[in-house]
Amino acid sequence: MGPGLLSILLLVLGRSLWSSEHHPPERRRGGLGFWGALAAGLLGAEARRLEATEHQEKDCGTAPLVDVLKGSRIIGGTEAQAGAWPWIVSLQVQSGSILIHICGGSLVKERWVLTAAHCIKDSRNPVIWRAVIGTNRINVSYSYSRKIKINAIIVHPDFNLESYVNDIALFQLKKAVTYNDYIQPICLPFDVFQNLNQRTKCFISGWGRTQETGNGTNTLQEAEVHFISRSMCNSEKSYGGIIPNTSFCAGDEDGVFDSCRGDSGGPLMCYLPEQRRFFVMGITSYGHGCGRKGFPGVYSGPSFYQKWLTDHLYQKSTTKSRSNKNILLGQVLIVLLSVVLLVTT
Repeated sequence: MGPGLLSILLLVLGRSLWSSEHHPPERRRGGLGFWGALAAGLLGAEARRLEATEHQEKDCGTAPLVDVLKGSRIIGGTEAQAGAWPWIVSLQVQSGSILIHICGGSLVKERWVLTAAHCIKDSRNPVIWRAVIGTNRINVSYSYSRKIKINAIIVHPDFNLESYVNDIALFQLKKAVTYNDYIQPICLPFDVFQNLNQRTKCFISGWGRTQETGNGTNTLQEAEVHFISRSMCNSEKSYGGIIPNTSFCAGDEDGVFDSCRGDSGGPLMCYLPEQRRFFVMGITSYGHGCGRKGFPGVYSGPSFYQKWLTDHLYQKSTTKSRSNKNILLGQVLIVLLSVVLLVTT
């Protein structure tokens, strides 16, 4: 068979594949229409499989074991139920043979944890860090929980430790986690942050101090809080204008419920009923003491860093997607050549 004839056949087969995607396949026992439809079916199934793999986080922000709207949570600075917040991460530092909890974090993709930049102020060396995921008790190991090494730590390049401006960072895990009832990603707040108001149901959770001068806890704590307006939080009676434009306040005006040391980096988790899922509206950043009246917690807003986050979170996915498309293209050529041989022999 000459190259010219082969090119013509490949062109005809390509049109056949395209046609099979836009029109019902002809019911033939043989010929290019039948083989083209068969090839299109096989390749279409593979394309759908790859697409599903690349968009696993579309089911983010749901806790399979607990329903917040049915009153199954214990609210008010008390212990969280197992599986209540399946995206909560304990970021720990290896010190000899023991691990020490430093900060909280949020699982946002199977290999990415969102946290605060100031958590890494003492060491950016990923070798000494570990991420403990899928547990509410950091001193107990469960079959469904995971302790994973860190591959890289990415701090926002414009983070300022003095003002806490741009207090955001990412931990890339050594290996991807497998989602289960106790390990799930939380949704990023892109395009929904504007829906946050004082009526939104929001929660904080962490292993930090339960009192300003107290110690941390081994059991995950939780509390319900609400968004506090910038006019109140940044007033002279409160923070006096020092709140960064990319941050906001949440908590309780009387200081009854608040985050504290050890909770840094953890999420402010807000439930949007129209979306029926939780979003990480904020990252626990700082506060004036803990639980002080008039000084609620300050949270860095991930929605203000959409480009920076997507550049890092989806860079690998983009490369993988291109690679998958190249593989799929190779499969197309193999199938087409096989069809040519079957039809012409």
